[in-house]
Amino acid sequence: MTSKDKAVIKKLQPEFPLASRPFAVLADQAGISEKEMITFFKRCKKDKVLRYMAPMFDMRKLGIVSSLIAMRVPEKKITKTVKVINAYPNISHNYLRADDYNVWFTVSAASERRMNTILKEIRNKSGVEDMLNLKTRKVFKSRAVFDL
Repeated sequence: MTSKDKAVIKKLQPEFPLASRPFAVLADQAGISEKEMITFFKRCKKDKVLRYMAPMFDMRKLGIVSSLIAMRVPEKKITKTVKVINAYPNISHNYLRADDYNVWFTVSAASERRMNTILKEIRNKSGVEDMLNLKTRKVFKSRAVFDL
């Protein structure tokens, strides 16, 4: 990643423009051509620097419930448990951590009932019962901008 690439990424982080030609707007902000910007995005996607691009909705305003889940998964069950968790489209993040509670993920659902069903299924399919359901009480920040 070149210093020019990092400068472009820094300009892109705050917001994706809602415009008929968003890459032209971004290119103008970054001081490059629209073609260069599109090529840059394609390269970032190919190199897996850019994982995905999608709008970020306030799920609470859409009636969606979510929670951070921590599981204490024995080493021998990690692979199976991760496969079980990742099979659900409701899971947005899933991380292995160096802690007693070593598998952390976020789950969202249309209702508390559906979320509880998903969590019960995960426990049953993985064979791991030790799970903390850390429900969101208040969101303080949900946007990250990285200093490159």
